[in-house]
Amino acid sequence: MRRNFYCTMLVLLVSAAAFADIPRPDKSPKPQSGVPSTLEIKLDPNAKEATLIIPKSQVKQLRAELDALDDDSGNTAAATGGISRIQTIVSGAFLSLAFVFGGMWFVRSGRSATKAGKALIAMAVVAGIGSAVTLVFANAGPPPEARSITSRLFDKNLFFPYRFASGKIKIETSDKNFVQLIVPEVSATPSAKE
Repeated sequence: MRRNFYCTMLVLLVSAAAFADIPRPDKSPKPQSGVPSTLEIKLDPNAKEATLIIPKSQVKQLRAELDALDDDSGNTAAATGGISRIQTIVSGAFLSLAFVFGGMWFVRSGRSATKAGKALIAMAVVAGIGSAVTLVFANAGPPPEARSITSRLFDKNLFFPYRFASGKIKIETSDKNFVQLIVPEVSATPSAKE
């Protein structure tokens, strides 16, 4: 009992020393980034793919902001208290060691030789397979219409359940004063209900 108490105290002391190095969050207001603009969305039946047209003047402003971000990249990483690669590697190694030693402790405990231990192992295997199946089927994506940027995004019945879309887009520059998104207009196909 005493040994467990001393081990717990040692872990608490070491963890306190490990978290003592994290800086406080920066409360100073950060300047707003981005370039204010106007967006025009145009449905074009002749377009083959979605195209985003950005004015050259705004591209220059965005490039200036990116250069400013590149200058502050070292300070930003330190201020946010991000996790470094070494921390990730060490925590992964300790987690895998914990699983290995926990499994060895479970096997060597001798409880797995009883009927209840075998039933517990069988339930754990079934639960693991069930969670893997759930993980696979839970990752099913939206229909192909929601995975392309076309005029079908404006169909409420299609877009409502997902509320997002993704797909290929071509980016161009122009001399206009506004951002323009040209979306291919796809003819509506009748659904099975109609």
